[in-house]
Amino acid sequence: MEQLPVQAFDAGAQTFRPALLHLEGDRCLGVEYRHRGESGYYLAPGFIDSHAHIYPGATDLGIPADRIGLSTGVHLVVDAGSAGSTSFPCFRDYVVPTYQVEVRAFLNISRIGLITKQPYYDRRNLDLKAAVRCLREDGGGLLLGIKVLSSGLIVEDAGMEPMRAAMEAGQALGCPVMAHLVEGPPSNGETMALMRAGDIITHVFHGAPNLAANQRAGTGPDPRYCSLSNVMWNEDGTPAPPLEAALARGVFLDVGHGAASLDQTVARAAIGAGVRNFSISTDAHIRNVEDRVRSLPHTMGKFLALGMSLAEVTASVTVIPARQLGLTDWCRGLERRATLFRVRPRTPEDPPFLDAYGTEIPGDQVIEPAAVVREGVLRRTGLAPRG
Repeated sequence: MEQLPVQAFDAGAQTFRPALLHLEGDRCLGVEYRHRGESGYYLAPGFIDSHAHIYPGATDLGIPADRIGLSTGVHLVVDAGSAGSTSFPCFRDYVVPTYQVEVRAFLNISRIGLITKQPYYDRRNLDLKAAVRCLREDGGGLLLGIKVLSSGLIVEDAGMEPMRAAMEAGQALGCPVMAHLVEGPPSNGETMALMRAGDIITHVFHGAPNLAANQRAGTGPDPRYCSLSNVMWNEDGTPAPPLEAALARGVFLDVGHGAASLDQTVARAAIGAGVRNFSISTDAHIRNVEDRVRSLPHTMGKFLALGMSLAEVTASVTVIPARQLGLTDWCRGLERRATLFRVRPRTPEDPPFLDAYGTEIPGDQVIEPAAVVREGVLRRTGLAPRG
């Protein structure tokens, strides 16, 4: 039997503690909190990427989930509204079964989901009854809640109608709504006022409308739909009034890096002001996975560079998204489900840390996954130690 010294993440205290990972071959027998030597490895509950787009072929953005899954230390990838009620059965029956990584999803309030980036152009696709029926039939097997994209360049003339429909569906089902809030109109004052405890605002660190990213995506932009920046934070990093009121009601926050939604100036100010209670997610899709986003560990490295501690960054991909998604048992039993990783110095060969505007984030540490523990078996993904 092998005893691997690790720094194990204590989910209750949200800190790392010296421990021994007991192994017999690739079988994990247990974790013992005890100090005996150093290996340079950290052990955490399985990483969660709580916002990505993984419905390739049938949508405008999708990539295969396994591209950002177990090989990067991620145990769960959450699709954020790629499928609507009409396209969900195909996603469930023919796409998800092909993936090795575990998948959950939010259902788009539009019947067609993200077949295009204008899912609400035809208002007939805002089929509240169909969305409610789809979630009820799923019964919590795959679907976590409702997704709505309520930013000007997406809703266009639909205005607040998609947001209201999503909130009505969430209320009827008693499930969370994940809301994509970026440029407007609508304004943050309009959209955030509708959100309830347990709902999720994604893209919380976006800056002014990233018009260059939208031009790359071929979506315009039309100035009528991006006249409001809708930045959620004051310059000193404190929440602007609409966000402050939403946080007081118990609304959750998600990064959703994406191609246009991480402004390092905004994020650095909020982090400097003490903001920590948010999930870190990639919003990985076909237009960002090769350069800006790359993977969840790469995105985590950016938040180390922005001033968060390793324990805080780890909580943001484990404890915090598990709480937001209602995964009450996720962080229990590191011997059953965990990510083994190390933190090493950056080298000239490592890709740069870029925000959504292509501006480099200075940083000197890289988070590198080495293995995952899945159902009690250690599966090496990179530079994992061997007995």
